[in-house]
This record gives sequence, structure tokens and C-alpha cells, in this order.
Amino acid sequence: MTTDVKYRKLRTETASAGKFAVVGVIATLTHAAVASSLLASGALPPLAANLGGYLVAFWVSFGGHYFWSFAHLRQKGTAFRSIIRFLIISVSGFLLNSAILSLWLKLTPWPEMTGLLFSIAIVPALTFLAARLWAFSHHPAET
Repeated sequence: MTTDVKYRKLRTETASAGKFAVVGVIATLTHAAVASSLLASGALPPLAANLGGYLVAFWVSFGGHYFWSFAHLRQKGTAFRSIIRFLIISVSGFLLNSAILSLWLKLTPWPEMTGLLFSIAIVPALTFLAARLWAFSHHPAET
């Protein structure tokens, strides 16, 4: 691989990581806003409010990553596969998020809202590699 090709690949991957971070922040803020609103309104208890925020943020996150962060990896006919793969990653992250929130609620005397925001902030950093290397990456042998 020539230096020029390596440089272009590095620029593409760096741009993807930056876009992933932007989409992740937007999705995380969406999650936090929806969950916080549901919790503050008294409409739902913490774990149910967290689920509501997650469900809205999932679609924000998937759309942003599929159409922007990893658009260079997209191939015709891979949208459904990407949704399923990203859903697996996302649900795993949500389960981790919920476990953290549950432990917070059981083990600390600190406010529910602080625990909710803490649990939301932990998981996004763990999803980038899984999304990049599996959910949105489709190699010809897989089609």
C-alpha cells in the first residue's frame, strides 16, 4: 500500500471517528433529554424513562451512522443487515447502561437523575469499534 493510499485511508477513518462522535453526542443528548423529561414529569420510573430515551436515541444514532458516519462503507442492499447488527450492538449497550443505572439506584444515595445521566455517558465510547468493524462494514464475502 502506498503512502498516499495509507494517508487517504487514515483521513477517512479519522473522519468516520469524528462523525461517529458527533452522532453519538447528538444521540446521547436525545437519550438524556427524552429520559430526563419522562423522569422529571413523573410519567415513568427511572428504568422505564431510560428505555423511552433509548428507543428514540436508537433511531437518531442509526440514521446518523448509516447515512453519515459510515456512508463510505454502505453497499447496496445492506441497510437491513446494518439495522440488525447495530440493534444487537445497541441493545447490548443499553443492557449495560441499564445495569449501571440499576446498580446506581441500589447502591448509592445520590439522585436518580445523576445516575441516569452517568449511565447514559458510559456506553457510547464502547460502541464505536463494534459499529465500525461489524455493523456497518460489509465485505463482498458476506453478501
